[in-house]
Amino acid sequence: MSKTRAEMWQALRFIAVGATATATHMLVATLLYAFLNGRAIPVINFAAWLTAFVVSFWGHQRVTFKRSTTFGRFLLMSLSGLAINYALLGALLQTPLLPLLAMLLAIAGAAMSTYLLAKYHTFAGAVGRK
Repeated sequence: MSKTRAEMWQALRFIAVGATATATHMLVATLLYAFLNGRAIPVINFAAWLTAFVVSFWGHQRVTFKRSTTFGRFLLMSLSGLAINYALLGALLQTPLLPLLAMLLAIAGAAMSTYLLAKYHTFAGAVGRK
């Protein structure tokens, strides 16, 4: 398979795993938002991120890149995405958007920022699985 074709399939797998983790983050956030009557948005967002982190870690090692990385490298990548998430969330909560919509948009925006970091840092040089 050509390098371009392999990279295309890898990007599609990244999107699929990322979409699954993002959907997990959004679902947990929405459920907690409803359960807590919209209180404690930052805590809700963090709890939802933590749940999605597990989905993402497993999926990107086993499906996207088909190689292992260290927990620390993956955590650094994920925390970078979380920092972007909170920066967007803080900005969006200052707008007239509904808080739930602001949180979901922040989740989606941060999810789009991690592919290059994953490809060129987190999984760069990682050992492939046999």
